[in-house]
Amino acid sequence: MLRYVAMAEPIRVSSGPNSAGRQDRRERTRQKLRTCALARFASHGFEKTSVVEIAADAGVTERTFYRHFPTKESVLFEDFASRLGWFRAALELRRNDEPLLDSVRVAVESFPDDREVVRQVAQLRTHLLNSSAIESQMLRIQRDFAKEIERHALRRLPAGPDRALAAAVAGNATSGALLAALRVWGEQGSNDTDELRDYTSRALGWLAKLPGAE
Repeated sequence: MLRYVAMAEPIRVSSGPNSAGRQDRRERTRQKLRTCALARFASHGFEKTSVVEIAADAGVTERTFYRHFPTKESVLFEDFASRLGWFRAALELRRNDEPLLDSVRVAVESFPDDREVVRQVAQLRTHLLNSSAIESQMLRIQRDFAKEIERHALRRLPAGPDRALAAAVAGNATSGALLAALRVWGEQGSNDTDELRDYTSRALGWLAKLPGAE
């Protein structure tokens, strides 16, 4: 039987002081739903767990669950949602004259993840979901990260007829490399998150000649 141990929640990027209290309450509810869902998935199985049961465990309504997560599957990819917000904020802090791939690498490595959480959730995804469900979610995540990288590339590339195309290529190819590293790491059955970082660095190394990467 799979075992899920709740760990400390990664640091979140604040949206501003005026909404801090409401945001904190929302994040606490979201994290409680996620913790309850992962624990029930591990103990009862993904298919046998209902949204009603998850909501009840968290002390909220089914409607509240759907305010935070569109599906049960999305709970298993919540770590990527938090990473996307952090990734966006981290890219904003990078200099425009810094090589794009260096900016992406620093932004990825700045994720304030609890390594045990990363390892456990990756295991749960692999064991509880079929390959088509994982692929569907990962394609959505890849598109989200591609948009952020494309936006960052666009602001640093010089004006010209191929500026938009170069930014789109850089965004989609770089995002693809990040997700490829994660996929291969998962397929190797590794639990070592340092190894994941190494896979990511090597994957980005293949893209050094991309337009806008230098």
